[in-house]
Amino acid sequence: MATVVSSFVTIGCDAAECGKTVTFPQTPEAEKEAIQDNPWLNCMRFVQTIKGEKFGYCSDECEIKGAATGNHNQKKIVTEGVSPAQATLLAQAQERARQATEAMKSGHGQIQVTG
Repeated sequence: MATVVSSFVTIGCDAAECGKTVTFPQTPEAEKEAIQDNPWLNCMRFVQTIKGEKFGYCSDECEIKGAATGNHNQKKIVTEGVSPAQATLLAQAQERARQATEAMKSGHGQIQVTG
């Protein structure tokens, strides 16, 4: 009896309630067919946080929904081993991220950046 080893690729959108996903054999022909059958694969974009978390989105709308969850933002400022000036810059960056998330959730696209 012969042994056949095969590998598959699964790509899906990480936005809540999107549900787009596709699985295909890991071959150039199968990838080409999957792209033809699922045009959203041409628009796929990936986000990786500094902590190594990875997110994939099928469209601008889904990427915005994903960013609005706050999952891309650092939740806690680590000040251990940094200077007071660096800690201040980190706090300012976190505040700008919070303001951006709030602006996206409220539908207002502009935020005021200070500092």
